[in-house]
Amino acid sequence: MSGWRQDKGLVVFTGCSHAGVVNASRHALELGGGAPLYAVVGGFHLADAPEEKLEKTLEDLKALGPKLLMPGHCTGWRFKFKIQQELAGFLVPCFSGNRYTLQSHPHML
Repeated sequence: MSGWRQDKGLVVFTGCSHAGVVNASRHALELGGGAPLYAVVGGFHLADAPEEKLEKTLEDLKALGPKLLMPGHCTGWRFKFKIQQELAGFLVPCFSGNRYTLQSHPHML
């Protein structure tokens, strides 16, 4: 599932992304009519992934250019740590029950 932030770009929401967070994000971009990828939110399903898959997934996500990554529980701490190390400022902790607001700029209302 994805949403459109008119002033920012696409926001992709994943469950426990068994099809792959990169595949889901690429598909959203194909459907997004040229909109950039702003955020990816949800489970990335990488908790038990081998190191090579973590490296490739992060490389592919970097290429997609999101501004925020909000990985959920099934992402695993190793991938969250890797995001923080390699993309400092992109990681937003994401926990069940928390509320997040992506606000519009006043001139876009």
